[in-house]
Amino acid sequence: MTDEQKQDFTLRISQANKSALVVILYDIFLTYAGEAEAASPADGTFHIAISKARGALSELIGSLHMDYEIAQSTYQLYRFVERELIRADVKRSTEPIPPVIRIMQCLRDAYAEAAKTDTSGPLMKNTDVVYAGMTYGKHDVMTGSSAAGTNRGYLV
Repeated sequence: MTDEQKQDFTLRISQANKSALVVILYDIFLTYAGEAEAASPADGTFHIAISKARGALSELIGSLHMDYEIAQSTYQLYRFVERELIRADVKRSTEPIPPVIRIMQCLRDAYAEAAKTDTSGPLMKNTDVVYAGMTYGKHDVMTGSSAAGTNRGYLV
């Protein structure tokens, strides 16, 4: 994951509600799974990308509310994805990764649609308000902070 992607995820997380956080977890998973798919299985980056994708998947599993029937079905899909990632890692093969990406992309898209109806506020309080769109260079978008110089401790 590039530093720019990490900054983007950090910004999104700091301003996300519960539903948006799950979508972000899917995006993080898909980023790492894509890196694993693009890496050479003999390379160390393949194992690292698989491990980080599994970490994001563990967070998704942990976010399930098992009181609901849909969560139990989703859990089974997550376990399948986890087994396929383990198989890819053990066999040093990218072959199981594309189907895993398709499954998780479909789940992400469905959850993103459902998340559009969530009108709750961000979980983190006392974060910077970011204004984007003031371009100062040919290819740069600068962001400004309304809380520059103030206490920026995050409250959850």
